[in-house]
Amino acid sequence: MTIDTLTIIIGAALLGLNVFSAAFTPLIRRPRKDETDRQDQNVFPSISIVLAVHDGEEEIERNLPKFLSQDYEGRYEVIVVDESSTDNTAEVLKRLKNNHTNLYVTFIPDSSHYISRRKLALTVGVKAAKHDWVIFTDPDCSPADNKWLSAMAAKCGNDTELVIGATRYLNDATDYERLERLTTWWREAYETQHQQVYTYSGHNMMFRREKFIRDNGFLNSLMFLRGEYDFLANEYGERKKTVVAAEPQATLIEDAPTKKTWINDHLYRIETRKHLSHGKLYKTLENADAFMLHLNLTCHIAVIALAPVSGNYILCAAAALSLLVNYLIRVIIAGNAMRAADETISPLKIPILESFMAWRNLSLKIKHSKCDKYDFIRR
Repeated sequence: MTIDTLTIIIGAALLGLNVFSAAFTPLIRRPRKDETDRQDQNVFPSISIVLAVHDGEEEIERNLPKFLSQDYEGRYEVIVVDESSTDNTAEVLKRLKNNHTNLYVTFIPDSSHYISRRKLALTVGVKAAKHDWVIFTDPDCSPADNKWLSAMAAKCGNDTELVIGATRYLNDATDYERLERLTTWWREAYETQHQQVYTYSGHNMMFRREKFIRDNGFLNSLMFLRGEYDFLANEYGERKKTVVAAEPQATLIEDAPTKKTWINDHLYRIETRKHLSHGKLYKTLENADAFMLHLNLTCHIAVIALAPVSGNYILCAAAALSLLVNYLIRVIIAGNAMRAADETISPLKIPILESFMAWRNLSLKIKHSKCDKYDFIRR
């Protein structure tokens, strides 16, 4: 059995495509650790942490104490804005307030209409804040470490106006949900560090209170029910004044979502991104990652299927071996990424999960196209 020139050319092309396509994955574009320009690293800025909650007694009971007991050398307060909860949220907050002097509670009336109640609640929280820096987060999140606040505060440089940190799911979320959250965050961080803030899907954002009030907060996006983090990051995230907190200690852990919550969050995100500026690099890389992954798979599968028809079993075996090599390369990349992100997803699963992402995103876009546009705005 001889190996002809065409077999060598096709085999070499598949091998080259393997190496080239492996470079198109967000798992090798991990965020770098941004350095900040602080005059005195021993000075800890005063910070207000703002959360808005509606019927979240379980989340508040479980997660709020971790915010209230941070090991932080500076002054900080936690402000919870109750969106007229109908469960026992008020009783839980009252009990926690008795044990924590740095907890402040306020509320918005149930009669608030025509604007996003969540954005209104967060705005009330900012105006009630006593300190120069404000952190937005959600009650279904908790710090990964008792040094979380210190890790975020370390990014408060002289020229810094916005800081975004990672949010990852608890380990009881599905492997797909956790991987999708990680790849989305790394794309957002890459875009932020190389061009300008396009979007932010996490729940771990710090900014200067003065800038929020001076620029009228959510004024330009009050009609939209959701997207508070995306709109704020996109509008206020100026280049060279936005810092990515990539350290593991700066991470928040989010409760695993229900299937309905996960789908709704993605539908709102699709709608929100239609109204954001910038994003050219983000969209280009997102599309290129999916295209190169599927181009590589399609070429290999086509050769494996067609080569035996012409009796070229050597080429068929070479293509199968090349596909295995591509899988192993992606497993190695995934393993390094999981260690860097402190995730426990098996690297052996990740190449398969990555291949599903583009199709899952497509199905969500189709579902979004069938939604009423008034589902996403305040009527």
